[in-house]
Amino acid sequence: MKSLDSLATEARRITAIMRLGIVCNSFLMASKVVVGFAVGSLALIADGVNSLTDFITDFAVIIGAKIGSKPADENHPYGHGKIETFVAGIVALGVLSVGLVISYTAIRSLIDGPELPKNAWAVAGVAAITIVVKEFLFHKTRKVADECRSASLKAKAWDHRSDVAGSSVVLAGGVGSMFQWPYADVAAGLTVGVVIVGVGARLSFDTLIELTEGWAGKETYDSIGKVLTGIEEIRGWHKLRARRIGRELLMDVHVMLDPELTVAESHKIVVDVETKLASALDWPVNLTIHIDPDNEEIRQLRRAAGDKTLKG
Repeated sequence: MKSLDSLATEARRITAIMRLGIVCNSFLMASKVVVGFAVGSLALIADGVNSLTDFITDFAVIIGAKIGSKPADENHPYGHGKIETFVAGIVALGVLSVGLVISYTAIRSLIDGPELPKNAWAVAGVAAITIVVKEFLFHKTRKVADECRSASLKAKAWDHRSDVAGSSVVLAGGVGSMFQWPYADVAAGLTVGVVIVGVGARLSFDTLIELTEGWAGKETYDSIGKVLTGIEEIRGWHKLRARRIGRELLMDVHVMLDPELTVAESHKIVVDVETKLASALDWPVNLTIHIDPDNEEIRQLRRAAGDKTLKG
């Protein structure tokens, strides 16, 4: 199990990968904007604006990870994990906003009549470099996000992947312009905008689910159920609830035990549950267990409620 003390170490890992992203995005932003204005490519300029947004949100993720890893205090007894979720929302809204602006600009250009960019080979070259760099950042960032259970870093990883898709379209637009098709560059810009809008909308939805105390996901619930079912002393369980706060899982559950057990024996079973859950989930778990006596009255109530976890 990852202890809450390890969150500081994870924050350092997140900061390191985000600093790498800042360096790459700085280079890409400058290259796209300079070349885009020089050759008159709307698609490349739009992609450069997207890189500027990436550059800004990189700092937001670093700040969120640093604050979110702070331990619980008197005013925040459940820790500061929601800060990371909030930052993930900022990143998502930033991605969505950029996509909408790019799409609008492309549509206006289509209405007004597009112009063929000069030196289209330069557009294709910058786009190709972006694809390689962003795909590398996607895999590196997603790996750290999965290991650290960071919502904000996961949002950044998929932001990188959306950039790959967008730059692939810019590359296609550059090649089309090389063959003297005037609409290729604007069509590429519009496609980039639509792709970015889709990614921003999906990330916004995921963040909203977590901020509104949405469930922790089927995989997590299945893992918890396997642990509870696998402990012989637990004769049944119900009222399982689990939700995320940043990189920590908060859950509570009612378990049915032999009513003849002592308090010490019941406590030992609870500790066993905590240990096995920590091993199964491999992330910090804040657990509350309510003990119900396993008697006929309780069983009848549970059967009437459709409880299929009862043993014996």
